[in-house]
Amino acid sequence: MKMRLTFLLLVSLFVASVYGQAPYGTIQDKDNAYVNGRQERVIKKSVRFADKAFTPALQPKAEAPTELDSSLFVQPEGELQLMRRSGVDYLPVWGQPAPATYEEKGTYVVKGTDGNYYFKNFVTNMCNGGTWIKGEVEGNVITVKMGQICAQLWFDNGATNQLYTYYLHALKEQEEVGTDWDGNEYTYTVYVLDEEITEIKFNIEADGSITSQDGNVLYGGMEENEDGTFSWPGYGDMDCTFFPFDEEPQTAPEEVEYSDYVFSNYPYATDIAYRILQGCILDNVFYVKGLAEIMPEAVIKAQIEGDKARVETNQFLGVDQKYSTLVYLKPCSFTIETDEWGWSTIYTDEVDEMVMDYDAEASRFANDELGLLINAGKMAVLSHEQYLRPTFYKFEEKAATPASPEWLQYYPYTETEYSSWGYAGFNIFTSDVDDNYILPEKLFYTCYLDETPLVFSPEDYPELEEDMTVIPYGFSNYDIVASGAIHYIYFHTGDFDKFGVQTIYRGGGEEKRSPIIYYSESGIDEAVAGNAVVVETSYYDLAGRKHQGLNRGLNIVVMKYSDGTVKSTKVMVK
Repeated sequence: MKMRLTFLLLVSLFVASVYGQAPYGTIQDKDNAYVNGRQERVIKKSVRFADKAFTPALQPKAEAPTELDSSLFVQPEGELQLMRRSGVDYLPVWGQPAPATYEEKGTYVVKGTDGNYYFKNFVTNMCNGGTWIKGEVEGNVITVKMGQICAQLWFDNGATNQLYTYYLHALKEQEEVGTDWDGNEYTYTVYVLDEEITEIKFNIEADGSITSQDGNVLYGGMEENEDGTFSWPGYGDMDCTFFPFDEEPQTAPEEVEYSDYVFSNYPYATDIAYRILQGCILDNVFYVKGLAEIMPEAVIKAQIEGDKARVETNQFLGVDQKYSTLVYLKPCSFTIETDEWGWSTIYTDEVDEMVMDYDAEASRFANDELGLLINAGKMAVLSHEQYLRPTFYKFEEKAATPASPEWLQYYPYTETEYSSWGYAGFNIFTSDVDDNYILPEKLFYTCYLDETPLVFSPEDYPELEEDMTVIPYGFSNYDIVASGAIHYIYFHTGDFDKFGVQTIYRGGGEEKRSPIIYYSESGIDEAVAGNAVVVETSYYDLAGRKHQGLNRGLNIVVMKYSDGTVKSTKVMVK
């Protein structure tokens, strides 16, 4: 059964996690005031690195191959060890660097054959994905010199890509004077290059740990400007200690042969999501690769016992290359609280294991009560990703009748002094009438004005080569918005009585269609399905700022109806 996505998500779902500053949101730990307090302080992070940066070592660009120093990404010769790292990290919050403590980040360290130490991802949040810096060893002291390249990153700027090089430097606070709109002066703090600090030192302890001699020094990656000065994007570390760590990332046997499995879950407790993962059953163990989006090669496992499969907690998946966190799989219980405004918060508690129902004939695993967390660290619930009510089953493409569309909202055609338009919002599901997954690349839909298909022509939409009435599932342009299941169509005519949507699936060598679902027949709810119409629509971003219409990114859309009903939904515009 599909539930409607007609409620808002609490900002906590978009809050960064304590150790990982997770880009996928987090679930709060209801009983841990420290964790929740930290989350409140790290509500919004800069997307400059997290969303736009990618590693040249993994995705080299042909535009400027000679500018990339590939030696920075080559593991030095010597003894490799993974170390647990504690300290204080900085990252931008509302544009300002903000500190937070961490205990469970991870750094790979090489004891070089040349006698020196080498550290990977020395600045933990710079998404460098593999840059090494050198620490020179004398006795039991490691000296890390400032000025080394600590990150080289490509940024996708749309039409062009640009290489940024960041140098390791110490920073200091400096007071600046500004003037507000009323002409009043005020002081504020900026971080600038500390030229007096040219190196930082660490001690090699008898137990193999590495402790800082200069714990009060803040260091980070700085970009050199054209005038020779340096600017800091806000990512840094201080007071770091590295501890020996003996856990090995979980792997599958070499003889495992993966096949496609469908993974479904309820990421926000209401709207179901599907993905294709890689799975294999071998010697009564179910192996899954690809569950963690932050670590696509990580492997989780479930022990099959009769018609059950047990997923144990704290399966160590490795160190992610985005935030340098020690990543674990944690099963969890969860509760959902919704306030009077429709905002929902999901709370979790770790459990020792998840027991999934196992259907051997269908190769299907499911649990309708618990969730799975891709977690930053072992000590607390600090998730990068969360998956509620997970199900796995082996995928076989076949001809199928797609599930019918589901209405979200409708705004009738309205003529104003400035423009004339209306819009329809509805869900298109990547599932068939039996709730089985179908391929989104073979999924389409058609909109109808009465019984006539709505036509999008090259005359109005130059990106089209010919008239389009059958719209691909993920297609977007000026008047077509697709964000996962959520779809919006803007129309510019009122010459019809009813607006309809039909889903089309061209899988398994056949084309099958759902019924046409018209707005007047949808039964969205009692208010919307009756005579009530939208009288006011407001658009907000996640910070609560009001806009004139849909902006790029995540929008909160609030509709007021003629009977006083207020409905809200979220719309992503890419």
